[in-house]
Amino acid sequence: MPADSALPAKTRQVHDKRFTNRYAISALTKYPSGKPVLCGFHFIRQSHFTIERNAIMRTKSAVTPVKLMPVDLAPNGASATQSLDRAMELLDAVVAHAVEGVSLGTLAGCVGLSKPTAHRLLSGLRNASLVDYDAATRLFYPAFKLHRMGQAAGARFDVVQLASAGLDRLAHETGDTIYLVLRSGDFAVCAARTSGAFPIKTLTLNVGDVRPLGLGSNGVVLLAAQPDEECERIAARHIDALSAYPAFDATSLRHHIRDARTDGYALNQGLMLPEMAAVAMGIRGPGGRVDASISVAAITSRMQKPRLSSIVQLLRDEIAGIERLITAQSDQRRAA
Repeated sequence: MPADSALPAKTRQVHDKRFTNRYAISALTKYPSGKPVLCGFHFIRQSHFTIERNAIMRTKSAVTPVKLMPVDLAPNGASATQSLDRAMELLDAVVAHAVEGVSLGTLAGCVGLSKPTAHRLLSGLRNASLVDYDAATRLFYPAFKLHRMGQAAGARFDVVQLASAGLDRLAHETGDTIYLVLRSGDFAVCAARTSGAFPIKTLTLNVGDVRPLGLGSNGVVLLAAQPDEECERIAARHIDALSAYPAFDATSLRHHIRDARTDGYALNQGLMLPEMAAVAMGIRGPGGRVDASISVAAITSRMQKPRLSSIVQLLRDEIAGIERLITAQSDQRRAA
């Protein structure tokens, strides 16, 4: 559990539904000498992340053991979904501070939550073995289970290794910045970046940065590979983030998707930053699914015809080679 000082220091009654999976945790948490004690019940239910806490403040000095017991709650769908989103934001923030650890207060500030709410959600993540807590330093860290999960999912992302040589060749041949981006749900994650020799770099993404699908050249080309219904659903979910850029509002995004499907690539000519341009092309995996893309980014003056046509051809050639490697690897696995 987080340190006593992380809990609210006033007497109150609490009944709020947040976070769920399979067990209920009953815990009595001690405050410093003479201060109230929080007696809480955390209910966790399978397939959601909802914490329900019925809590009252009492004056005690002992801490009862944590108990796990099966429960069967009918979660409120909207509340469970919102809590899951908040919990995942907290988990992202913990991972972002994986080396040095991160305090409850910092985590709460990162995701815009109160400390008690962040504490409740982190308790659920700890119960799921996704987050560790160091009581001595009062810092949170990613748990080893995340590493195991990453290893299990890693087979899907061999494209990072398979594309490495191609990214380097593109950087060498164009002199510009090359990005490899992977789809993760409704988002695009920067998986690799390499830069060429041209002195003006367009370093708009760091490895690990996440953007909504539909934003930027990679986001557009990944979204364009999805069915129309999926495109509309994703665009609607991210309408606020996309609308922050006038060139990516709902109407404009439909035009970008249409152009990407027609041309076979997505072009961003100063649509996000006036002096930055990028062209992206999707990578097809086994079965034709597009879950990755590569882009070349440069200042806008370097992304004009006829040079643009040359860059598109270089991209097409390298991606064709990467797709052959992916297919060969998939065939080897099926034969094994």
